[in-house]
Amino acid sequence: MQNPARHFKWGRLIAANFVIYVLETISYFFVGSYFGKLWGVDKTWNLQLGVDRIMPWITELFPYYMAWPYVWFIAVPVLLFWALGRQAVAKYVAVSLLMYVIASVIYAVFPTTTTELDFINGTIQTLPHSAPFYENINRLAHNSANVWGSWPSYHNFWASMLVLFPLMSKGFNFKKALIVVMGLVISLATFTLHQHALADAVLTYVMTFGFLKLVMYYKWDTQLLDWLSKPDLV
Repeated sequence: MQNPARHFKWGRLIAANFVIYVLETISYFFVGSYFGKLWGVDKTWNLQLGVDRIMPWITELFPYYMAWPYVWFIAVPVLLFWALGRQAVAKYVAVSLLMYVIASVIYAVFPTTTTELDFINGTIQTLPHSAPFYENINRLAHNSANVWGSWPSYHNFWASMLVLFPLMSKGFNFKKALIVVMGLVISLATFTLHQHALADAVLTYVMTFGFLKLVMYYKWDTQLLDWLSKPDLV
């Protein structure tokens, strides 16, 4: 007889990921945008440092930045499962739920924006029109939904899970190394496309690290894995 704990109940896994997707959408596009506009740009915070203002453009990384908002809720858990196994998927669910709830509170009480020193009014003017993906980047720069919610950075959150989950697990191999590199490339894209400040990323990585430690300490991932693996109630 097979052990049911070794097999996901796909209906529950899909439902959990759907809830995560809805929370992310509400958190960024509704809470972040609404409270950012409510506070106004002059009353929001910009976490840029001097290094952010001299960051070079590497527009070739645009696909690594823009593709992920549309596929992260499938690709990230699949990559974690591929490299680390089922327990990592449960960690992903638990850490994501924590991040999107806490981030929503931060967006409401401590709104951050990429204007005025960065993208829309400044750095985009230094990008040559001949640069790869210029038109895509220019449209992104003038998208009103792209202004708010610099920290926590969800791009760096997805990247940090690909980086930290393997590094905080036992052992290391090619699969783990590959997804660590993928995560670092995504974070690099946020800097070299002038979408996020260095502090946005560092603080987001710190949050992911803290949430992951919390999940592991209280064994919430084990409880979630048990729920995701149980036979459906009838």
